[in-house]
Amino acid sequence: MTTRVEIINDFLAINVTPGKTIQDIVEASGSALPFGCRDGECGTCVVLVESGMEFLSDMTDKEKAVMKTIGETSPKARLACQMKITSPNGLVRLKY
Repeated sequence: MTTRVEIINDFLAINVTPGKTIQDIVEASGSALPFGCRDGECGTCVVLVESGMEFLSDMTDKEKAVMKTIGETSPKARLACQMKITSPNGLVRLKY
């Protein structure tokens, strides 16, 4: 069972098994989404979750702190390196 992840900017759609991070998905797909530290500390990989937030892991305290530091206030904003697909049979649409 998979969840479909669409990266709007790159016109990519990938079927993903739960447990994978968005970073894993992006690196395997050839997307141009930028990454910096890859550890959830720099804020380079901010994406907007256009739909499917319910298929993603909850935001960690670390991720919340980075969002506050970089001044990102949108409830749709997440760090691609920190969120994971948690459930199958869904659709997650991301924009960077």
